[in-house]
Amino acid sequence: MSSPAESRIQSQKLRYCRYIDTQQFPLLTSLILPSCTFNFIDYFSSSPIVEPSAAGPVTLRFDSLASWSAYFSDKFKGLQTMHLVSGAGEFTAISEHEEYEAIFAVIYHAAPKEGETGWQGAGGGHYHERWVKGKKDGEGKEDWFLKSVRFERLYWKYTE
Repeated sequence: MSSPAESRIQSQKLRYCRYIDTQQFPLLTSLILPSCTFNFIDYFSSSPIVEPSAAGPVTLRFDSLASWSAYFSDKFKGLQTMHLVSGAGEFTAISEHEEYEAIFAVIYHAAPKEGETGWQGAGGGHYHERWVKGKKDGEGKEDWFLKSVRFERLYWKYTE
């Protein structure tokens, strides 16, 4: 049985995925802190969102929601995607009423928006996240907000 905090964080994670898939990036401000840090570790070089790397994994780093959103809104504008959270997530209370660490397994699909043919990809990995309780910009109702994200992509299949 999850705690009320864990249930709310799960709900926020589902909204995160929906806003990305529907390319409603401005709505992410309702659940992500402006100072959120993002690290995406990609072990594959055939991804439509990263430049190919000659050696080793590619890490994308962003120091704010604005910089992350600008990058991904541009990369996703020609794509259709579907992110699926697998399971309820794993939670560790850092401070039970103030901060949680959460790990979510995610599977996603991606393909060009235009046409019914062409490439398609399926991938997956784990989101390692920190969520904090607070008020957005010091106003409104208290809620849980994403403070930091590390995504490690462990799976990617690309077909034409």
